[in-house]
Amino acid sequence: MSLRYSMYRIRRNVSHNLVNARATKDIRQIRLIVFHGKDDIRVERSADLLYQGLMNVLRKKPLQNVTISDVSKASTVSRATFYRSFDEVADILTWRCDREFHQMLISFVSSEPDLSKPNVLLLYVLRHWMQVEHIELLEQLMTNNRLDILFNGFMNNTDIPIKYLETQGIHIDTHEHIYFNSLRAGMFMGIINAWITNGKRETPEEVTDIIYRQFSDIRDANLML
Repeated sequence: MSLRYSMYRIRRNVSHNLVNARATKDIRQIRLIVFHGKDDIRVERSADLLYQGLMNVLRKKPLQNVTISDVSKASTVSRATFYRSFDEVADILTWRCDREFHQMLISFVSSEPDLSKPNVLLLYVLRHWMQVEHIELLEQLMTNNRLDILFNGFMNNTDIPIKYLETQGIHIDTHEHIYFNSLRAGMFMGIINAWITNGKRETPEEVTDIIYRQFSDIRDANLML
């Protein structure tokens, strides 16, 4: 991951305060914070153009062969603007996945979900990622063997639901966070991989029901692996 993108993540962490406050409903407050920490709608617009340009190029060649010039030409965003935000082409996908997870989870906790309902977060996440506008991104990550980008986007935002659970009186031991988050991330990755491999036939609701039944069977059989 690039230094510029790492600094973006550090600066963007201020928006995690939304989780503790649980006050705002305005997801537009969550923006790409780069260009020396400036919160500028033009920055997000440029990043979106770069992302769309990259997706167009990926329909013609694999990620490892895509150059910054390819993305610049396809997006009509200059190389200079690219380098103000990112260091390499893959950083665009890293930013996009991180933003999707961040906005999705902030939206989830801001809605004050009923945690008494089974699999409420799983269903919310699947409904988000199984939308048409996200499927091509998932398929490109799989095709280019870069599901690690999706995994990292998930892991980078795991503190959001954990902090929300704490506001609801549900506490997870700090030393167990890594297992809690890894279990959820691994499950999400496996579900997405299976869903795409299986032809994307099931709805988010159907997939959620399948996973719920399987976890029940695993529990009843005392068979974790």
